[in-house]
Amino acid sequence: MRLRRIGAITLAALMTAGTLAGCSGKTATTETTNAQTTAAPETTAASSDTKAAGGEKTVINIWSKDRHDASYVQGKVDQYNKTNTDNIQVNYQLYTDNYVQAIDMAVQSGELPDIMVQQDQMFDKYVNEGQWANLYDFMDEDMKTYFKDVIFPGYNELDEKLYFIPTTGTTCRLFYNKEIFARVGIAEPPKTLEEMVADSKLITSKLSGEGIYGFAENMKSASSGLQRSLLIGLQRETGLVNGYDFAKGEYDFTPWAESLKLWKELLSEDSAFPGCESLDIDPLRTQFAAGKIGMYMSYSHAEPGVYQNQFPMDSDKWDCVPIPTVGGKATGKQLFTGTGGYVINAKSPNLEKAFKVYKDIFTNEDYLVGYYEGGYGVSILPSVIAKAKPSVDFQNKKWLLISDIDALLPKPPHSAFASGMVVEGEDMFKTCESIYYGDADPDTALKDLTDRYNKAYQAAIKNNTGYEVKIPGYDPMNPKLQ
Repeated sequence: MRLRRIGAITLAALMTAGTLAGCSGKTATTETTNAQTTAAPETTAASSDTKAAGGEKTVINIWSKDRHDASYVQGKVDQYNKTNTDNIQVNYQLYTDNYVQAIDMAVQSGELPDIMVQQDQMFDKYVNEGQWANLYDFMDEDMKTYFKDVIFPGYNELDEKLYFIPTTGTTCRLFYNKEIFARVGIAEPPKTLEEMVADSKLITSKLSGEGIYGFAENMKSASSGLQRSLLIGLQRETGLVNGYDFAKGEYDFTPWAESLKLWKELLSEDSAFPGCESLDIDPLRTQFAAGKIGMYMSYSHAEPGVYQNQFPMDSDKWDCVPIPTVGGKATGKQLFTGTGGYVINAKSPNLEKAFKVYKDIFTNEDYLVGYYEGGYGVSILPSVIAKAKPSVDFQNKKWLLISDIDALLPKPPHSAFASGMVVEGEDMFKTCESIYYGDADPDTALKDLTDRYNKAYQAAIKNNTGYEVKIPGYDPMNPKLQ
């Protein structure tokens, strides 16, 4: 089925979060998570006929990719398991570094859990295959009214079906250690990618003897690392969305060349934390909290909770700013995305009970207020914003909030019909890796990448596994959804 991308979107409701988040707040207490990180689908969720203590109960399995809020969510799940009168047992588990792969394996084996944290890549891959339930089929009018401000046609509502409800928002920023900057005489965080490379090399040259380096990124997975860093900066710099030109209706990766040349310097031994090529995000955060890394890029919603609860770090020691671009160039907006959303497996044998669990736990206003106040994400719900007292980080660090440089962006073909467009050879992430960690010539590699993506896109249209994606008069500084 071809999904209809309709309507324009405004960030007015989302910007309210930024406007009101500076009210009085409190700092969350440290919690210890009971959730266990799992390594493969075979070791995880119990089946729906699992017998729980005290008799047979319906087990509803929930998978999450997020470690930063695991202690908070686990606490709410534990409370629900103790108090619900519906004979339901919720099994909550984490898949942090291999979430998309775990989903893929579970789909193939028919062992997908009942509820999953929404993630763009896995959502796009299976939405055209009827894998996700239409929430409208279960929502009453009160629930529809409560969440009306975060229902966006062309984003979470497609063909008049609602697949997930974002309750918080995120984008990506450059996080930096203020003390390290002060030690080497850097007066302010970099505004250009050139300044960032110079600052990183300066930090490494002066402090590497103490085990302190200028820059790090979680490059073990090219897609994970680049989707929270390089690609976001390139959206602002080039006005293209992950290499796609919506006005022309074609891919063009060649404008990435200058950024990738600088990234090769950024990740060199003269600049980067040793071992970035095998680094996951949480080990990186551990080193940042320990004062060993000057800068890195990540999601704005996650880091406050991480440094309050997971890897404690004095709030005064860190801050964040927009991701630097080549020459400070800004010709487009960068991706804002909704977080806090969950999709429900449409093929679950316990579909109605799964929705009940989702509604009772994750759409409860006390849960949503506590989530914002705990520093786990920036609420985009007007009623929650009005009641909550956000954490100190969200009050004092303005770039954690959604701003006028951020926007919801339309999806390029490889996301709009992910399973219908097959690119031969290396994808965009591996091609970038061959440049910054290899000897590939940027101009040649990016021209080849452009040709291969356009070939795959045209083949998808010809084979009816995709469709033309073009927005006449598309303005990157005022993006509209299809």
